[in-house]
Amino acid sequence: MDPVRAIYLATLCLMLLGAILTWQTGDVQSELLLLPALAAAGAYTLAPQLRWWYWKKHPPDLSTELAPLLERFPLYRALDLDGKRDFRRRTFLIREATEFTGMAIETIPADVRLMVAASAATVTYYREEFLVPGFENVIFYPHQFPTPEHDVLHASEMYAKDGVIIWTLKYLIRSVVEPDKYLQLGIYEYTRALFSTDAEARRRAQTHTLTLEEIYRLTDFSPEALRKFIGLEDLDVTALTLTVFHTHAPRFAGLYPDKFQGILQAFPLRLPQSPATPA
Repeated sequence: MDPVRAIYLATLCLMLLGAILTWQTGDVQSELLLLPALAAAGAYTLAPQLRWWYWKKHPPDLSTELAPLLERFPLYRALDLDGKRDFRRRTFLIREATEFTGMAIETIPADVRLMVAASAATVTYYREEFLVPGFENVIFYPHQFPTPEHDVLHASEMYAKDGVIIWTLKYLIRSVVEPDKYLQLGIYEYTRALFSTDAEARRRAQTHTLTLEEIYRLTDFSPEALRKFIGLEDLDVTALTLTVFHTHAPRFAGLYPDKFQGILQAFPLRLPQSPATPA
């Protein structure tokens, strides 16, 4: 339920009642006309806060049309029914708390907004507070783009100063749909955003960071291929490690069991299955 819409309907009913009573009695029912109007105006002004307050207490589930897309996320597949419900509700809240902007793109499709939110939910699933503070803005370009921070064409960027994450639309989609072929850019950039706001999380992860050579052996993503896909020379190897931990968990656990177990202990995901199952 949308609480703001419920307020609108309630105030409309009261105002209609006031209008009917005014017409029947000839006395202006100001309390049934003015007060509901003020309440509706207040609800309009505070709509984002009201919705967030209500949804935090009563988080709705995703529509059945969008939920199957979450099967693209290994963590979601690994959770039990209660865990899946929790993941879906977290994804809903993250999506609603995120401002999506398209540059030369009229609207951001619903499935893409879900991909972004589910990527963030994956990264922060171990946390009670699952929003990444200060990163409520996502921008999409239809093509690779330069920015003041990186004056080269690239497809993925986390800009900490403004709290914004930027992607080329088709690159983000490709990385979510085929994470075995392409680095999952949603998880990668939200991991970097988390590290930028939580230095302790990066410190814990660094203890278990893979080398670029180990990542290549695990995923077949060579350093050159990663740089070409992202479009930037500098690679955040710790964020890469956490990304492939989520997208290549079985092989990660087999090749590097100590580091895999170390990440599980540092970022407990509350999995209902054994640690060697996809995270």
